[in-house]
Amino acid sequence: MVAVALERAKEFLAVAEVALERECYNGCASNAYYAMFWAAIAALAHQGFKQTEWSHGGLRETFSRELIVKRHIYPPKFGEWLKDGYNLRTNAHYRLQGASAKGSRRMLEHAREFITKVEEVVKR
Repeated sequence: MVAVALERAKEFLAVAEVALERECYNGCASNAYYAMFWAAIAALAHQGFKQTEWSHGGLRETFSRELIVKRHIYPPKFGEWLKDGYNLRTNAHYRLQGASAKGSRRMLEHAREFITKVEEVVKR
């Protein structure tokens, strides 16, 4: 499950990168968030959480509580990034304002760092 979730995270990351190159900021923001979402699933699975379906809020809450606060495996900024990513994705999908170029670039950078760190932890 860890490997499958990480591959899904990387796929969403690749799509986010292409979207940014094409100045499709809503697509970039959305896919960067989903890259972090799937990386968080991989991180939780690696720590023994075998849930096969997650709500956005449930994943964010469990990741933050268990892997940031209790176990100190990931930095607190990762919990913030999941929250910010969800909000930016919501703007991209459902609000007229959409996602900005700056916000999309930042979310993509966060997704890259998030996935890199999860990969490092699961390889230990």
